[in-house]
Amino acid sequence: MLRRLLLLVLNLSLCTACVTMSYSESPFSETTSPEPSEEIHLEVNVNEIPVFIDPLTGLSVSEAIQNCRPAAVVINNHNKARPQSGIGQAAICYEVLAEGNITRIIAIFHDFDAQKIGPVRSARHYFIDFALDYDAIFVHHGGSPQGYEAIEQAGIADLDGMFLSETFWRDPERVSIPGMYEHSSYTGEALIRQAQERFEFRTVIREGLNPGFLFYDEPVCSGADAEAVFIAVLFATGYGSFFEYRDGLYYKYMENEPQIDAETGEQLSVSNIIIQYAPISVIPGDTNGRRDVNVVGEGSGIFITNGGSTSIMWKKESHETPTRWYKADGGDLYFSRGKTWICVVSPDTAVSIEKGE
Repeated sequence: MLRRLLLLVLNLSLCTACVTMSYSESPFSETTSPEPSEEIHLEVNVNEIPVFIDPLTGLSVSEAIQNCRPAAVVINNHNKARPQSGIGQAAICYEVLAEGNITRIIAIFHDFDAQKIGPVRSARHYFIDFALDYDAIFVHHGGSPQGYEAIEQAGIADLDGMFLSETFWRDPERVSIPGMYEHSSYTGEALIRQAQERFEFRTVIREGLNPGFLFYDEPVCSGADAEAVFIAVLFATGYGSFFEYRDGLYYKYMENEPQIDAETGEQLSVSNIIIQYAPISVIPGDTNGRRDVNVVGEGSGIFITNGGSTSIMWKKESHETPTRWYKADGGDLYFSRGKTWICVVSPDTAVSIEKGE
């Protein structure tokens, strides 16, 4: 397994796509009627039982969760920060470069109860767009000057560990290790919800918000001639994310090691992967090498699910407008029900998709 991942790093090839786009809608709930059992007389009317669908995963949830406002948590992905806690409960994870050629993860939590999430890291301005896509409460610990400016301009509800000691805590074991202080900040679902109530943040998603996901039980990608067994994304030299397809899911690796949730010991896995190509550049004059990632506009990408891959397009009309995803022919893009991992990369990023037999 590790040998194959190493070979992928050496043989990564650039994947690009030129496609068109259209608008699509996403259902937020469904209803089904149960079959009457032998104990129920046929003349009895059986009321329909509402089935509430999580708009981020397509999975069944309670009515309260369906409309509950998500939390977007900035999680450190430095090798010292791994394994992270609580990340296995995120509905959607964005992985994107920050400075230093290290990625950070913006984890969108919706149906979750994790009481330890982190390590929480500082904000960058383009992270705000990911949170705005879902009307999420933005959770971070510190931020760049551009990040704080974007938070203020967006007017987003945010929780900052720099000022909220009651919502964040430092893991004493990590603090005791030299060089680990910046990788020691944590929060949890209960603390996030308590802060949400304390600051009187709106508890439900704004009316009319549509994240734009459509779900099939068994979607088929048009490019699925064979199973996409290994997917490799080289974010920076020697720093790549890898996914292995097995048992209907894509299992996540970092630097050739399984990426796990420290609280459960389970390897991260998702049903869908998106490679989102977006313009990325170093901010001129920034002595720390911070980046600008433009996810407002439109671009191309690759969608991987159910063993297949296909070219796609994305479009985000403004900071406040959710990103829309489309097939290459302009039709609706359907996701498998479950979690999604989104790799936001420059168009010249090396991406390898290895097909099975």
